Formats: sequence, structure tokens, C-alpha cells
Amino acid sequence: MTHLKLANSPLMAVLCGLTILIVLLQPVIFMAAAFKRGKELNMTKEEMKEAARSSAIFSIIPSLPIIVSYLLLVPALGRYFPWLRLSVVGSAVYETMVANMAAEAFGLESITAGEIPVDVFVFILFVVTIGILGGNIFNVFFLKSYDKKVESLKSGNAALVPVITTAMFLGMYGTMAAPHLTNFSSLPAVAAILVAGVTAIGVNKLAAGRKKLKEFAFPLSMLVGMFASCIVNAMIV
Repeated sequence: MTHLKLANSPLMAVLCGLTILIVLLQPVIFMAAAFKRGKELNMTKEEMKEAARSSAIFSIIPSLPIIVSYLLLVPALGRYFPWLRLSVVGSAVYETMVANMAAEAFGLESITAGEIPVDVFVFILFVVTIGILGGNIFNVFFLKSYDKKVESLKSGNAALVPVITTAMFLGMYGTMAAPHLTNFSSLPAVAAILVAGVTAIGVNKLAAGRKKLKEFAFPLSMLVGMFASCIVNAMIV
């Protein structure tokens, strides 16, 4: 059995579908709770429907990068597993990066290298799934104490906390982005990162007086970056 035959099998569809069904039940529960709270606040049905309608509309564009990411992962990981991962707490950056790390551990060039042994493929799925649990488990046991520590730092020196958190994020993003920014053998990837960054900065500046536009900074920058990558790739070929 090839790894894609397993990835696209009915069994995989059922296992992923059951998990996604649980995920889909959550917004239904939250929506019912929101409508109940709205009635307690004496909101009219029209007001609540309008809030739900506007939220649904403004969720479309931010969801487009998820669809694009799903289409990018399908050729390597099949139809169902990327659908599962991106429907829960996954992201294209995490899924691709961790899956490639697992594949490289077994001597493969990447998850797009071609046929993957079934046992290696199963191992990749486990690594990707278990790896993302780290943050959730940390939040369950340590988030409350972490928040208390941050609040105590704020009370002692409010200016220090933004510096620490910004430095942490810059270090994390720098670690993740540096290998791609310095890989000049892959010009499409470099173009995607640079163009997406410039687009994000531009959209954030335009959104100074438009709060709703700021919500689209990430999805728009991601889509524009992908488009730029396609153009550069076409020019090279």
C-alpha cells in the first residue's frame, strides 16, 4: 500500500471526519450560549442576526489562506489529514515545518520528495499531531501561573513586559524565517516572504482608521505573497 492510498482511504476519512464533527459542534454550542446571553441583555433578534451575519462575512477572507494551505498539503499528506489538522489547532506553517522535520529524520528530503514508506508516513502523522499538543498542555497546567507572573511584572515595571514579549516573538519568528530568507536558491520563497511582509505593513497602515481592515492584514499578505511567489517561479521557469 502506498502512503497516499492510506491517506485517502475511507478509514482515514472516517477517523478525521469524527474529530472534525466534534470541532463543528463547538461553534454551535457557543452560538447558542451567545444568543442566550443576548436575550439576557435585551438584544433584539434582528441585532443578534446582524451580528452573526457580519461575523460570518468577515470570516470568509481570513479563511482563504487556510483553504490555500490545505490545497498545498493535499499532494503530500492526502485529502483528509490536512483537513483535520487545519480544522483544529494547526496551521500551514506548523504542519509543513514539523512534517518535513519528521521526514528528514528518516532520511527523506521532504514530504514532497515522492513516495513515502507507509510506516514513515504514519510516524509523520503522529509527530505532527502530538507536537501541537505541547502548547495546549502547557496552557492547562501553567497558563494561570504564567498570567499571574506577567501581571506581577506589569505592576512592578509595566514598560518591561512589552519588551520581553516582543523579544520572544522576534526570536521565534527570526528562527523560523531565517532559513527561508537566506535560502537564495529558492527565490520564490524569498519573494513570498518579502512581498507578504511589505503587504502586511501596508495594510496595517491603511487600517489605522479602519479597525475591520486590520483583521484582513494576515490573510491578504499571505495571498499576495503566494501570488508573488507564483510570478517569480513562472519567470524563473
